[in-house]
Amino acid sequence: MVSNQEKILVVDDDPFVRAMLSEILETEGYHVRTARNGLSALRKYADDPYISLVLSDMNMAEMDGIGLVKALRERDPEIPIIILTVNNRVSIAIEAIHSGASDYILKDENIENSILIRIREVLERSQLRTQNRRLLKNLELKNRELEASNRKLLELNQLKNKFLGIAAHDLRGPIAGIKGIVEMLAEEVPGPPLSETRKEQLMLVSTTTDEIISLIDDLLDVSVIESGQLDICPLKGPIREMLEKHIRLSQVVAAKKHITIHSALADVPAFSFDPCRIGQVFDNLLSNAIKYSPPHSAIHVRLALENARVRVSVTDEGPGIPDTERSMLFREFQKLSAKPTAGEQSVGLGLAISKKIIEIHKGRIEVESRPGEGATFSFEIPTEAI
Repeated sequence: MVSNQEKILVVDDDPFVRAMLSEILETEGYHVRTARNGLSALRKYADDPYISLVLSDMNMAEMDGIGLVKALRERDPEIPIIILTVNNRVSIAIEAIHSGASDYILKDENIENSILIRIREVLERSQLRTQNRRLLKNLELKNRELEASNRKLLELNQLKNKFLGIAAHDLRGPIAGIKGIVEMLAEEVPGPPLSETRKEQLMLVSTTTDEIISLIDDLLDVSVIESGQLDICPLKGPIREMLEKHIRLSQVVAAKKHITIHSALADVPAFSFDPCRIGQVFDNLLSNAIKYSPPHSAIHVRLALENARVRVSVTDEGPGIPDTERSMLFREFQKLSAKPTAGEQSVGLGLAISKKIIEIHKGRIEVESRPGEGATFSFEIPTEAI
């Protein structure tokens, strides 16, 4: 909003006009300075940084209004300038505007009212432009700060991925070595047989090393995925046989909880996909179903071909997933309210990795669930060549 404390420079070679305009403006609360011609106005404008608007006559002996407008524009492209003229020809107004004037006012009997209205309008437009420039400048500054922060975050993320990759790679070898030694110790060797307690201890160590190796593999996958270097090796082959193999392997774990795995697998023609990576996704969905299913429940696996897209789904009878947690399912390191039913471990990486693998296959992964009624995780991938 325009304040009447603005300072206005009135330029006119007629002392009577200068006095009249000064009285009109001062009555409205404006501060006024005057100049008798363009040259005098330039000097006073240069000496006074608080002038908010210049109100100048068109015709003056020493530097007319057009000359003053051009000279002021060279010094300050933004200062509001209003030209006064007794000539009502349109060409005069056009010349004034083209020279850089903000507006023009006709000297007539209505000048007292029109001058106050025009000054307020021009000052308001000027203030809006100033505010816009300030906002744009602040926005540019914030954008630069954001870009710098993003670059820093990207560098830190790349450093994190590099560290994860190196650390996980360096850990995997020794852990695998420990597992090999444990398996060797568990075998029957000459001498007294191992006690049941010792066998259970070795089995616990072996199981723990398996979990650590699985975590390390997940960390390596996350490092590769986030660095944008995850490659797939598509091979043309039958997906049904691959799923059946993974189901047979999972039945051993499921049997410990008396969980039955039922499968309804359609005979899908061979197509191109990465069997290792898709097997990894399927293993993750099936192992999650086993983890979160109660004992003596059932898991249903389905394979179907729908509109040139292969769809694999795994349905369990677990606790289901609350609506409030759906959006977190496929993020890294997410721990949800549901807990494994036999104390199994979960670090919250499997679904995030699975989502990336399916997306690289140009497919999608989703979940359908109601709290207390289990969950169905499904993924679809196209049968056309990847």
